Amino acid sequence: MAKRPSQTPVFLVYAVTMLISLVVFGFAALVLLDVFVTQPKLEREAAADRSDSADEEYVEPDYSAARETILFIGTEGTDINAMALIRVLPDEPAIKIVPVSPYTWTQVSGTEGTVASLFNAGGMSYLKQGVENALGVTVDKYIKISNEGWKKLVESLGGTDSYTFPQELYYRNEETGEITSFAQGPATRILYGDDIRKIMIYPLYENGSSTRQQVVGELSVALINSACRNNSKAVISNIQSIFNTIYNNSDTDITSKSFGEVREAYEHLIGSSSSPATYRLPSGSWDSRGYFIAGESCGAELAEYFETAEETSVLE
Repeated sequence: MAKRPSQTPVFLVYAVTMLISLVVFGFAALVLLDVFVTQPKLEREAAADRSDSADEEYVEPDYSAARETILFIGTEGTDINAMALIRVLPDEPAIKIVPVSPYTWTQVSGTEGTVASLFNAGGMSYLKQGVENALGVTVDKYIKISNEGWKKLVESLGGTDSYTFPQELYYRNEETGEITSFAQGPATRILYGDDIRKIMIYPLYENGSSTRQQVVGELSVALINSACRNNSKAVISNIQSIFNTIYNNSDTDITSKSFGEVREAYEHLIGSSSSPATYRLPSGSWDSRGYFIAGESCGAELAEYFETAEETSVLE
């Protein structure tokens, strides 16, 4: 009778195969669990931690240190075309403008006269002091820009067509004798540097210097708001070039270093509002000589408008 073969080798092979299969499939399951469950969970938790950390660490930039008041003067030789105080508030963001007539009556070191006459007598030092003394403000910086610089500046800002003429304006070309005009009402085309300068110094306004002072405010607001509304990205990307245009065509105490300190704040201002500019006429009256006399409350009113920390009077 033949001996019955042993079943032990078959069982061992089966057992080993099952064990290897369990190990392989178990390892695969662990890998899949790690790839599809554990790692995504850890990544989500890490992302949440980073987000929470970023929220805790991020601090909104404080642009209040860049607040300043600039006396901006457009000149042709020693003649003042137009002038304004420009209060820059990047943290609001806002630009507040006060037109200043060259015929504003003031005094400097005991000498009385219009700011224009004092400018001719004592240069920028007298002009700055005269404006401060007349209106009760403090001027931080000044820019006295030439006609050529003004044209380049307006071109870089894109000009404006958001202006309404108070009356029809006529001009005679000095070279050809040809008469040109701007019709009363909304502008029908974009106004650039020469246009704006002519409008600001037009000699035949019905109310004379009073209207010219208002026109300076209206055109300044229109130009700045048009730039922020229509060309903000271009202005921001070219802001260093715009500063260079001002610097190279002006007498100014703004330096490359001081501009660098406020540049980010100015970029924030331009990109944050489509209409940051407003204007206000200084309170006062025009006397029989055609000179502007600031009112007693003018300084306090401008301090409130400019949001200065305290009322500052430099009247002598």
